[in-house]
Parts: sequence; C-alpha cells; structure tokens
Amino acid sequence: MTKKIVQALELSELDGVPGKRRVVTAQPLDVVRDVKVRLTAVLGEASLSVGELFSLTDKSVVTLNTLAGEDVELMLDNQVVARGALVIADDNFGIRISEVMTKE
Repeated sequence: MTKKIVQALELSELDGVPGKRRVVTAQPLDVVRDVKVRLTAVLGEASLSVGELFSLTDKSVVTLNTLAGEDVELMLDNQVVARGALVIADDNFGIRISEVMTKE
C-alpha cells in the first residue's frame, strides 16, 4: 500500500467586495461558446420483443410511434430543447427548427 503525503494548503482572500460577484466577461456565454455538446434528433420510438429484434434483416421496416409529418425532437442531455421538421439538405438529413424550448 502506498503512503500518501497530505499537506495543508493556505488560500489567500480574493480581491473584491465580499458577497459580490465579479463579471468575468461582458457576454456570459463567451466562456463556454467553444464547448462541444452532442445534440440528438429523435424521430420516434418502437417497442420490440427480443425475438422481434433478432429477426430483423436488412430489408426489415421498424414502425415508429411517430406519424409522418410530425415534428422531430432535438434533445440535449435527455432534455427536449427544440422541435422541427425533418428535411433533406444536400443528400443529408436536417431539421428545420420550428420551436425552441425556453425555461419558464
């Protein structure tokens, strides 16, 4: 077992008025603007038994619980952040945003 050396650390007081927050930047989002996040587009869901799942082939069609023409949900960290219509843009799928969620 390796011994760990523990030392006390002294921290100095921060400059400024106690209890007041300092503004880091004029634009609050500038600090995190370049942070990468994963946005997920949810077209719909299907419920299958394990047997049905294993019987799928390359020609199988899985029916989703979403009707054609319904909005696609955009999710960030399992939270719906926007909705929109599925579109094709230059041989790629895209989503035309129609609604952006806001905190109330």
